[in-house]
Amino acid sequence: MVVMDNFRFPRRATTPLARRVVASLASPAAVTLLAVPEEHPPTPAVAVLFVLAVVIAARVGGAGAGIVASLLSFLALNFFFTPPFHTFAVAAPEDLVALFAFLVTSVIVGLLLSSALKAKSKSERRELEARLLNRLATRLLSGEAPERVLSGFAQGLCDALELSRCEISTTFTPLTDAARAESFGEPQRVRLSALGQDIGEMRIWAGGRGRLNIEEQAIIESLATQLALALEGMRLSVEVRRAELEAHTSRLKAALFSGVTHDIKTPLAAIMAAVTSLIEGSGFTEDERHEHLDTIKQETERLHRVVNNLLDVARLRAGALVATKVPSAIDEVMESTLNRLRPLFGDRLVEIRVGDEVPEVAIDVVQIDQVLTNLIENAIKFTPSSSPVSLVAVGHAEGVRVTVFDRGPGVPKQDRVRIFEPFERGRATVSGTGLGLAISNAIVIAHGGRMWVSDNPLGGAAFTFELPSGDASRQEVSSARESARR
Repeated sequence: MVVMDNFRFPRRATTPLARRVVASLASPAAVTLLAVPEEHPPTPAVAVLFVLAVVIAARVGGAGAGIVASLLSFLALNFFFTPPFHTFAVAAPEDLVALFAFLVTSVIVGLLLSSALKAKSKSERRELEARLLNRLATRLLSGEAPERVLSGFAQGLCDALELSRCEISTTFTPLTDAARAESFGEPQRVRLSALGQDIGEMRIWAGGRGRLNIEEQAIIESLATQLALALEGMRLSVEVRRAELEAHTSRLKAALFSGVTHDIKTPLAAIMAAVTSLIEGSGFTEDERHEHLDTIKQETERLHRVVNNLLDVARLRAGALVATKVPSAIDEVMESTLNRLRPLFGDRLVEIRVGDEVPEVAIDVVQIDQVLTNLIENAIKFTPSSSPVSLVAVGHAEGVRVTVFDRGPGVPKQDRVRIFEPFERGRATVSGTGLGLAISNAIVIAHGGRMWVSDNPLGGAAFTFELPSGDASRQEVSSARESARR
């Protein structure tokens, strides 16, 4: 059970009867003992001591005890310390005025002190009530389980008001309770209502006191109202987040369905057309047969890449896409990728430029080949058919930097972070799943590198990724998984 801070409300304003009686009698009696010696202090000094006795009685027993102590002090001052002694008669008129002035002053002092003490007690209770509610709201907003928060809140009430037991139940959380001792008797029930609807109930056992006093009842009802509002706010916040998540999931599903449908349908249609021509046609030349078979091969590879992208996203989310790194020359990987993709180039000029002293890097050759494939395919897909594509690799202090330059429309600055998220595409009308860049970025991060996009000085876009060499610091595969989840 989670227990909140040890809140402690001030003692209850209602003082037990015995305590009030003792407070109202003891202080005046103590001052009256000064009359026992034959030579007692002067009357003005005794009057000041009686005022002090009234202050003590009001502080200990409340306003009632202060008033009783004032009356008893008035009588004792008259009987024991005002001539003629040991009688309630007053010889001089000025002594009578002094006695009544003393009575009025002592009563006013007692009432003012009692009122100030009540105000102080109420202020302290409100402060602690605010602290308790603030801690409740903070824990609810922190995302902690509601039942744990309510359990701590119930324990806080038990400690603050010295309750025997407190139970809180709502329509959307399990029953939570806290107990300080064996509970007994029927509980006091306080409804938790927000926006005109009952959302739960608070049950209070006051223990040996039987029932809470009026002030404590008011505090409980105030806390119950604030608790209900906080719980309703939390519930609405959870519903909003759930609705946003469902809407986002629906958008992702729609984007996935749209992109995958097109990317799968197009190669399947091309494969179907080529196979149908080969089966139903006749008199094909060897070059024509080879062209049909080459079409089938290219479209099958395209379909294979789409399926692999979907599988890679699933692996990234599950943390199962692990890089098997071996020291490799990046220029050899680049040349191998270009040779494999050469049928896609057509009449396009594609070149490789490698700087001097490019070090070997520890990479998973298959995964980095996939990164290069995705970047090159994007450069071909989103640029005019006659525009050139360049691959540039340079070495630097911490590893290797590879850039794919194209001469397309470029990527707007506001989209340069978004396009690396799953199912996100640029503003071009070319269709796709929006997975290639997300997977490439996750693979590069898994290698301890980073990827970004900038402007090509000659016009177009420049997609760059860095790979560390040797023992350069690198992130764990979990970073790639988090990148894919964004």
